[in-house]
Order: sequence, then C-alpha cells, then structure tokens
Amino acid sequence: MKPSFPAFLRQVWTHLIRPYWTSEERWIAAGLLGGHVALMGLYIALTVYLNYWNNDFFTALQELNKSAFFHLLGIFCILACFAIVFYTSKFYLLQNLEIRWRTWMTQHLLQHWMKDKRYYTLQLQGDGSDNPDQRIADDIRQFIDNSLNLSLSLLEQTVTLFSFLGILWSLSGTLHIPLGSLTLSIPGYMCWGALLYAIFGTFVSFYLGRSLIGLNYEHEKREANFRYSLVRFRENMEGIAFYQGEGKEQRILASRFEHVAENFYAIIRRMLAMNSWNSFYGQLQYLFPFLLAAPRFFAKEITFGGLTQTMSAFTQVSTSLSFIITNFPLLMSWRATTNRLLEFKVSLENLPPSPLVYTKHQKEAIEVACDHISLPLGSVLKEDLKFTFKRGEDTLITGPTGVGKSTFARVIAGLWPYGKGDVKLPSSSLLFLPQKPYMPLGSLEDVLQYPASKASQEDIYEGLDSVGLSGFKSRLSEVNDWARVLSLGEQQRIAIVRVLLAKPQWLFMDEATSAMDEASESHLYRLLKSQLQDTTFISIGHRESLKALHTREIWLGDTPALSVAV
Repeated sequence: MKPSFPAFLRQVWTHLIRPYWTSEERWIAAGLLGGHVALMGLYIALTVYLNYWNNDFFTALQELNKSAFFHLLGIFCILACFAIVFYTSKFYLLQNLEIRWRTWMTQHLLQHWMKDKRYYTLQLQGDGSDNPDQRIADDIRQFIDNSLNLSLSLLEQTVTLFSFLGILWSLSGTLHIPLGSLTLSIPGYMCWGALLYAIFGTFVSFYLGRSLIGLNYEHEKREANFRYSLVRFRENMEGIAFYQGEGKEQRILASRFEHVAENFYAIIRRMLAMNSWNSFYGQLQYLFPFLLAAPRFFAKEITFGGLTQTMSAFTQVSTSLSFIITNFPLLMSWRATTNRLLEFKVSLENLPPSPLVYTKHQKEAIEVACDHISLPLGSVLKEDLKFTFKRGEDTLITGPTGVGKSTFARVIAGLWPYGKGDVKLPSSSLLFLPQKPYMPLGSLEDVLQYPASKASQEDIYEGLDSVGLSGFKSRLSEVNDWARVLSLGEQQRIAIVRVLLAKPQWLFMDEATSAMDEASESHLYRLLKSQLQDTTFISIGHRESLKALHTREIWLGDTPALSVAV
C-alpha cells in the first residue's frame, strides 16, 4: 500500500533531506540558501516597483509627456541593471548549493551502500535496488535539482502572490452586477477571478496528468535497464563474439529499447493532453484579465496605465496561483525520481540482520558451526556444517558442482546472509581469491597492488617474474581496461602476484587457478607455499592434482559433509 502524500513527504524529509541539512555542511548550505532567498526577495521587490513603473510609463505615453517618458526610461535602465545582478547572483549561489549537496549526498549514499558489504547483499535480495548506479548517479542529481527548483519556486510564487494581491485588490475596484431590482457588488473582483481561474486550471491539470507519476517512474526504470544491457554487452564482447551471438544480443537490446519506447509513447500521449491544456490555459490567461478589466476601462474609471498595471498584477497573481499547473510535469518527474531514491535509501537502512553471527577470537583457527545455509528464496542448501580450520593445515574443499562450495566460502567471508549459525574468525589477515579476479580501472601497477598493497617496484618485478608475466614489467604505468587486455589465465596470475605482495596469513582460493594447466597450477601453489610459509591455504576445486598440494580434504556432497586427511 502506497503511503499518503503527507506520509511520503515525511519519509523524504527523514531519509533524503534532513541528513544533509543536519550534517557538518549545514551552515555553509544555510548561508548559500539564505543568500539566494535574500536576493530573491530583492528581485521580487524590483518586480513590484516595475508594476508601478508600468502605470507611470504608459500614462506618460497616453498623455504624450515626453520628459516623463525619458525619465522613466532612465529609471528602467537602472532597475534592469539591478535585476541582472540579483538574478545572476542568486543563480550562482543556487548552483553552488546544488553541487555541494549532491557531493555530500553521493558520498553519503556510497558509504551506506558499501558499508558491511550491503551492495552485495542488495544485489542478492533484489528489492528496491535495481540499477543502483543509475540511482546514485542520476536520481540524486535530479532529486536535488528538482527539489531546490520546486521548493524555491513555490516560495518565490508565494511571496509574489502576497506582494501583488494587495495591488490587484486596490486596482480591481468593485464590480457591480445588476440583478433585476438588486445589484450584486463584488469588491476586489479580479482577485476572485484569478483565484477561481487557477483552481479550475489546477483541477483539470491534475485530472489529465495524474498518471504521469507511474509513467515517469517506469521510464526511469526502463531507461536504466536498457543502459545496463548495453554495459553488459560491452563487458562481455569477447564471449558474445565467440558464440556469434550478435543476433541474439541485438534482439535483447531491441526488446529492452522497445519497452523504453512503449512507455515513452504513453508519456507522449499523456503530455499531449497536458500541453494542449496548458497552452489553452496560457492563451486564455492573457485574455481573461482584459475581459474582467474592460468594463472599468471603458467606463473611464482607470487610465491606460492603470489598465496595464492591472494586467501585470493579475498576471503575477494568476501565475503564482497556477504554480501546480505550470510545474505539474516537473512535480510528477520529481515524485517518480524521489520514489526510486527513497526506495534505495530505505532498502539500505532496513536490511535485516543476518542470523549468521561473526565473532573474532584469540585462536589461530576458523570455526564454522552452521545449522543450515540457505538460498535467497529460502530453500536450504546445506545443513549441519561444523568445521574447524587450524593454522598450518592446508585444506581442499571438493564436491559435485552446485553443492554449495563457493557459497560456503562466501559464508566464511561474511558475504552470504542466508543461513543460521556461528562463524569465529582469527584476528590475523584473510584474503579470498575468486575464480575470476577483479581488475580495477587504472595502471597495471594499481591493478597489481589492489586494494591497498604498498610494495616496492623490485617486489612487483620479482612477483611478475615468478608467475611468468615478465613481459608486463615494461607496462606497469600503462592505463588500460585490463579485464579485456588480459586472458583469464593471466588475470589469475595477476591475482597470485597480489597474494605474494599482500602476504595474508589465511588464503582462500575458489577455483583461483582453474584457467591454468595442471603443471602451471602446481608450480604456482608450490611458489606460494615457499614464499608464504606462514600462510594457511583453503582451496575449492575439482582437480585430483590439488589433493597432493593439501593436507586435508573436505567433501561437500549430498551426504553429510566429510573431512578426511589427504
């Protein structure tokens, strides 16, 4: 059930707005916002003064008063200069506030997203977390931009409304409508006309555009899905080329874009009705005040200057009252974007704690006691897992494909939240090597030292020599997309160099040498053991040759898990 609009606004304030405006940035933000609002007030004051200037200027024209005409032109030039300064200054302050808020909010969300590996848990859960890259990169920008523009525009229109309402009331006079023997007198009738006109226009706009919230939300989602498909294609070009899957990929991309186009056509149809009404409303807004003021002008109760001043005041009041009509598409876009960003933030804040309990202990051992390990949808993968990994006891974990070997490693690493039990870890360093190593963007030297190693160039050279990658020593400073440049076997050798540089005390290798031949695999294992004599190895693999490189084997099969000496 969707929350009511007031409840929605409370959530937006609590989760998206208040964190920044109560942060360490709050005083700078308040200064920028206060300066913008002050300049806005000065700009509105100039607008009010120009309204009176209109009366004097057109009256001077009507009276053919040449000296007054040029005098008023001089005043206008001065006012125009002030208006330019006020407008550009408040724009500058607002843009500064926007980029500072976006910088803080982006860092804040990134920190929450990466804390306790929530980014990994969310992608397993798939609830309110589709395309997090788009939500962080685009939705934050649109949310802040639209929130500032809408809120400040509302404030500006409110101040403008009250600034011109009194002027319009005094200029309107009283409208007398004869009704037989009676006369209906309506004081300030043009104010009432502007109010009724805006209420009617707002009602029609809401009726025509109410479905734009859902359509805009769906537009953001489908655009993100299409963009993600293109990224997936780019990241897997070699595999697609080997499979000759261009036709299939083109159909997938065409299907994703068809979803984008289908929703976009629905938006176009709804916007066609909205724009038609807004255009009609705007045209009528120009004629309507003339119709209301014409009787008093023809009765010579007001001058031509008074008429133009009345028209200007009516336009300002009507525009202020028509805030929702003017900004309705932007309001619907803001609601859709804010919904997506709010879902993401709430998902990060409301991740349920895992029943798996992790503690540090003084023993140089890893103790796992799990009642069960489950899959994300709830089905049990393995039950009654109780193992102790002792320091210096190299262990090989084997079993049929799909039995949960890699998931077991993820449990130990703290990545897998689905299960129940206790995992006790030593305070010494642990390093996990997956089957496909991560190759970050940057130079080859950055890749080798990922994430935080600080090795000398001599150590890096020695590591490359020892794993058979001597040819890459001259390319350490080269920046490239190394995930594409290097084969999987070369990437796995790069990961071995990382291990040699990091020197962990516990090393988990999940099929980390699967792309190599058995001789190379055996050589690298023996290299690691000779270079890292204080490191305990825990490997996951299928090859029989791995057994000779370990002192213990754990079999994870359909039968209860079994631990035997090798």
